Amino acid sequence: MKVFSIKTPKFILTKMTAADGDKYYRLSNNDKVMKFVTGYALSREESDKMLAEMVKENDTNTYYGRYLIEERKTEALVGAAKLEPYGSETEIGYRIMEEYWGKGVATEIAKQLIRFSFREFDPTAVIAFVNVNNAASIRVLEKAGMEKVQRFDDIDEEKYKFSFAPKPTLAQKMRSILFSD
Repeated sequence: MKVFSIKTPKFILTKMTAADGDKYYRLSNNDKVMKFVTGYALSREESDKMLAEMVKENDTNTYYGRYLIEERKTEALVGAAKLEPYGSETEIGYRIMEEYWGKGVATEIAKQLIRFSFREFDPTAVIAFVNVNNAASIRVLEKAGMEKVQRFDDIDEEKYKFSFAPKPTLAQKMRSILFSD
């Protein structure tokens, strides 16, 4: 079976498989990386269970799913990313290994996920959800061109919804005006 991947100039995002248990555990066994995901580092058993659920979901669509992020040159683990349908929108997400924080990695990944989403899915918007206290991720989404559109309570935390929706062109606006009822 061929595993789908998305490439940036520096990174390759490859859909997770059952063989990625060690890599995924390295990512999920870090309190700082998992702070806004689960709130704590996962045990090996918890990590393997989460990976198994993601791999099962990955089998349902060629493009939607969870990806490992690795450096193209060294194959070093950088993090994880996701693409998920959310109604007529596409949701993106990412987790980056601590040693890559503050180096523009998350912004490069977010921008590529936005480009890929519009090319492959043609959504009404690309969205992301972020804890209101996650200042670094908020800044990443803003640098990727996303705008904060909503604040809401989500179970036990407050989140922002960010959105990237392309502005209609003049031709699209004119068609809408001329051909509407």
